[in-house]
Amino acid sequence: MRLLGRCVLLLGAVTGAGCFQMTTVLKVKADGSGTLEHRMVYSARALAQMRSLGGRAGAPQPVDPLSEAQARTLAAAIGPGVSYVTSTPISIAGGQGRDVTFAFSDVTQLRISTQPAAPPGMSINTPAFKTDAETVTFSLTHDPNGNTVLHIHVPEPNFLDALGKKGAASQIPMIKTLLGGAHVLLMVQPEGAIVRTSSPYVDGSRVTLLEVDLDEVLKDEALIARLQAATTQEEAVAAVRAAAGVKINLDREITVEFTPAK
Repeated sequence: MRLLGRCVLLLGAVTGAGCFQMTTVLKVKADGSGTLEHRMVYSARALAQMRSLGGRAGAPQPVDPLSEAQARTLAAAIGPGVSYVTSTPISIAGGQGRDVTFAFSDVTQLRISTQPAAPPGMSINTPAFKTDAETVTFSLTHDPNGNTVLHIHVPEPNFLDALGKKGAASQIPMIKTLLGGAHVLLMVQPEGAIVRTSSPYVDGSRVTLLEVDLDEVLKDEALIARLQAATTQEEAVAAVRAAAGVKINLDREITVEFTPAK
């Protein structure tokens, strides 16, 4: 859940010369198994920059962040019991990417990142981006009435303080140049009928945990001013939730209760 802060604080450390679009959909069954659908699209400039960074990191082979081999390596990073199923290269206006499907046996073992993977062999540790950053985790409980409750545990968000720091507004022109078009979407889709959820963002059978459209965020030039003026955590949260282009849950735990499919 630290994605917004990393975007605004130069996630361009990795995609430094262009933008990315990342969509992750977690489909989970009542027994905890399921699939994870992951789409990653980079602009041509971003791909060139990532490959350049990978080469400087001393990678033994040229870095191709969109290769099938790279997609297969993500399975182990997501968690034990995760297997690569299939993937397809895609090309859209302004970028190239890959759709990847993984299968998992136990959702409680997953570690879902809300940021793009760094090139192989590269370690990054900056206020904006960390290759060992915290991840979203899950637990599962079953009610006596037969319903299943998915608990989504999110890291402590750190971007509110970062955006509220003096001088943050001066970074906006650089951010627009580096990350124009960046978009991240993380959703959960339980197999069954949703009964209730603590997330306010529900569309049919899908619950949005996080969505950031950076172009829309940066159109709101008063956002940082509002954050800098906030005197309490509640005021800062209200400022973020009111921002265009942002759907974000700032609770440390999000719950999704559903009736399992028959």
